[in-house]
Amino acid sequence: MLHVRQVCLILLTWALGASPLRADDGTGLKSSSSVDMVGDFKAIKDGAASDRFDVREAEIMLYAPIDHLFDGLLSAAAHREDGVSMFEVHEAVISSSKLIPRSRIRLGQFFLGVGRLNRLHRHEWPFIFAPKVQQEFFGTEGALDSGGEYAYVTPLPFFLELTAGVTNGWTYGHSHNEGEKPLKPTHYGRVATYLELPGEGGAQTGFNYLSRTTAQGDKTTLLGIDLTTKWRSGGILNVLAQGEVWQRVKKPLAGEEERSLGAYLFLQYALDSQVQVGVLLDYFTVPTLKDITGAKVHNSEARLVPTITYKASEFSSLRLAYDWSVTKQDHQPDKKNQVIQTQATFMIGAHPAHDF
Repeated sequence: MLHVRQVCLILLTWALGASPLRADDGTGLKSSSSVDMVGDFKAIKDGAASDRFDVREAEIMLYAPIDHLFDGLLSAAAHREDGVSMFEVHEAVISSSKLIPRSRIRLGQFFLGVGRLNRLHRHEWPFIFAPKVQQEFFGTEGALDSGGEYAYVTPLPFFLELTAGVTNGWTYGHSHNEGEKPLKPTHYGRVATYLELPGEGGAQTGFNYLSRTTAQGDKTTLLGIDLTTKWRSGGILNVLAQGEVWQRVKKPLAGEEERSLGAYLFLQYALDSQVQVGVLLDYFTVPTLKDITGAKVHNSEARLVPTITYKASEFSSLRLAYDWSVTKQDHQPDKKNQVIQTQATFMIGAHPAHDF
C-alpha cells in the first residue's frame, strides 16, 4: 500500500523514463498515461453519494514490440479504495499475432477477454459508473487475472473469432490478497462475429461463458451476450448502441443454488463532432431470492442515467450525468436515489487501438 506522495513520485519517475526522448532508440517503445477523475453528488436530501470529486484512477502504460514475433505491454495504475490510494500492476502481457497464423496469444496478467466492458479500461467506457451487472459479476474495474488466452479467426467467408482462456483463479475480480488454489481455475470462452451495416456502420456480437470452482467447492458460472453497434461519418462516431445481458449461477457445495440476472443498454447520439448525448438503462434482479419462510421474494434494481459528453478530441472528455435509481423488494418500501455525476478524463501520449 502506497501513500499519494509515493504514488506521484513513481508515476513521475516512470513517465520521465518512458518519455519520447528516451524511447527514440528504434525499439518502437511507446508510453501513455491516462487520468480518470469523477464526482457524485446528492440530488435529493437523503440520497446516497460521496459528495466529492476525486481522481479515481491514474494509469501509466508502456508497450512495444519485443522482437520479430512478440509484443509486450505493461500498465500500472494508482486508484482510491475506501479513501486510500493504492498503486498496482494492472496488465503485464507478452503477446503475439505472428507466431501462429490467424491467431492471437496472450500470456501474463490481463483483463479477461469476455463481454464488452471487461475488455476495456474504465476510463474508456462511454459512461461514468459501471452498470449494476458489471459491478456484481466483474467488479467496479473489471475482472483480471494471470494466465493465458488464445484467439483464432476462422477462415470462413464471414468474421468469426473464437477466444478461450485459462487463468489462476485463486481470486476473482479485484482483490488485494493471494486467495486460495481453486478446485477448478477460472476458464472462459467467447465467440464473436461482426456484421457490416449500411453506410459506415458495423455491429459486433459476442457470446460468452466463464466458470470457476473455489477451494471450498463452490461453483460459479456466467453466461452472457454483448452487442456493440456503431455508425460513423467522416471519422465521427454518430451513433453508438452498446449492451450486455448476463446470468450468473452460484452452486455452493452446501446450500441452495442462486441465480442472478442483469442487463444494460447504452444509446448515444452525436449532436456534432464534439458533443454527444446518451442514456444508460440498467436492470438487475436475483430471481431465486427467498425470505426466511422459503417464499420467493420479487426484487429488482433499475437505473436511468442520461449523459452528455464533450470530447474536444480522442484524448480528452468531460461528462455530466443524472442518475435515477429505484430498488424494489417485496414487503419493503422502495429505495429511490438521485445523483449528479461528473467526469473528466485525459490521455497523454499514444494508446493501443481496440478491435472495434
